[in-house]
Amino acid sequence: MKLHFSMTKIKTGFRPLFDKMVGTNLTPITEEEVELLMFMLRSDIIFDGTGQQYLPMLEALEQVFPLELTDEINQELVDQDTQRQEQDRQMQIRTVFLTAMKESMLQELKVRYGI
Repeated sequence: MKLHFSMTKIKTGFRPLFDKMVGTNLTPITEEEVELLMFMLRSDIIFDGTGQQYLPMLEALEQVFPLELTDEINQELVDQDTQRQEQDRQMQIRTVFLTAMKESMLQELKVRYGI
């Protein structure tokens, strides 16, 4: 799903997305927020040239697919596996975001202060 984002959507969407990434908002990251993050990485709006290198990581994220019920796999196991997959995916998204943010900040320090 490719969405179009206006500057207003980017401005209003960044803070809630950032809150989710750093753990101050514990609601799951939505697909629209993942698309917004990808757009921000792709367009250099937030990450100033450092974000594009992280796009392949987000594009490679697997969707969460529940196990199929069988005689050996009951609904509880399906639910546990789905929850584990979703938690893993959320953590991977956070890792990509925070890594891109860190690299952007370090690049800014290098440009401004020669660090």
